[in-house]
Amino acid sequence: MPLIYMQAGIFLIGFVTLVSGAWLLIHARDVARLFRREPDVAVGPGRKQASKATTWAMLAVFNAGWIFALIFWSLTI
Repeated sequence: MPLIYMQAGIFLIGFVTLVSGAWLLIHARDVARLFRREPDVAVGPGRKQASKATTWAMLAVFNAGWIFALIFWSLTI
């Protein structure tokens, strides 16, 4: 595999993870709503912005992104 493909791959994985992480930070109130049943998590004031399905999807993309980046990095070294 040429080096440019590995660089492009880790860039795309990092970019997707960064964007989904930024989305989760911006929508932190919606993330807190997902885990509202936990006694240590309190939802702040304000209205709901994103659906539960979208929030779960972004959590899945974020976690899959950093796990895939770790695997990709370890396989290409």
